[in-house]
Amino acid sequence: MEALLSQLAPVVHRFSVTLCRSPGETDDVEQDTLLSIASNLGGYEGRASLTSWVFALTRSACNRRRRGKKNQPKLGDEVLGDLHDDAPSPEQVTEREQMTRALSTALAVLPEDYREVLHLRDIEGLSAQEAAEALGISVDALKSRLHRARAALRERLKPFLDVSTPPPSSACPEITELWSRKREGDLAPIDCTVIEKHIEGCAACASVCETLRSALALCQRRREEPVPPAVQARVRAAVEAWLAGRC
Repeated sequence: MEALLSQLAPVVHRFSVTLCRSPGETDDVEQDTLLSIASNLGGYEGRASLTSWVFALTRSACNRRRRGKKNQPKLGDEVLGDLHDDAPSPEQVTEREQMTRALSTALAVLPEDYREVLHLRDIEGLSAQEAAEALGISVDALKSRLHRARAALRERLKPFLDVSTPPPSSACPEITELWSRKREGDLAPIDCTVIEKHIEGCAACASVCETLRSALALCQRRREEPVPPAVQARVRAAVEAWLAGRC
C-alpha cells in the first residue's frame, strides 16, 4: 500500500493543484484522496484504468471540500528523507520558475472544465478514453472540450511565448482547432497534408502552431516538477493512519 500511494501521490498532487483554488484546499484534497484510495482499493473492479479511477476520486474529494463536507481527519506532519534530484543551474531554475508561474496563472483563469481536460490529456498524458472515463463524458465531448481548452490556453500564454504574430488572412482556417484535431489523430492524412502545406506558406498560422506547441510543452514539463517533501510526508502519514485504523 505504501508503494502504491507513493507512486500515485505525485499524480494526485498535480491534479489537486490544477483543480483547487487555494493551497489549504489542495492539501485537504490530497489527504482525502490518499485515504480514499487506501480505504476503497478493495472495491476497485478494474472497469476503468487505475489512473482514471484515482482522478475521479480526486475530483470527488475536491467537490466535497467545496461543499464543506470535511469528513476526513488531518494527518501527521512527519517528513520523509530528502529528495536526491540533480540540481539545475540558477539560470534554469529562474526560467523554469517564470514559465511555471505563467502556466499556473494561465490555468487558474480558465474555466474548471478546461483545466480538467488539459490536465488529464496534456499534463498527465491519459488517453482520450481514460480522460473521458475520469470526467464522466463521451470521447467526442472530451475532444471538443479539449480543442477549445487548448485554444484558450494558447491565448493566455501568448504574451509569454509569442513576440509577434502576423495578422491572419481571410483565407486562413481555424488553425488552432485543426492543429489540435491533428494531434488527436482526428484528421485524415489528406487533410493533414493540406494543413501542413498551408502552414508552410502562412506566417500567421505558423506562429499560432508554434505558440500552441510551446504551451503544450509547458504542460508536459509540469509533470516533471519535483514533489514537495510535505506531500511525501502526507503519503507516509496516510499509510500509517490507514493501517492504524485497520488494526
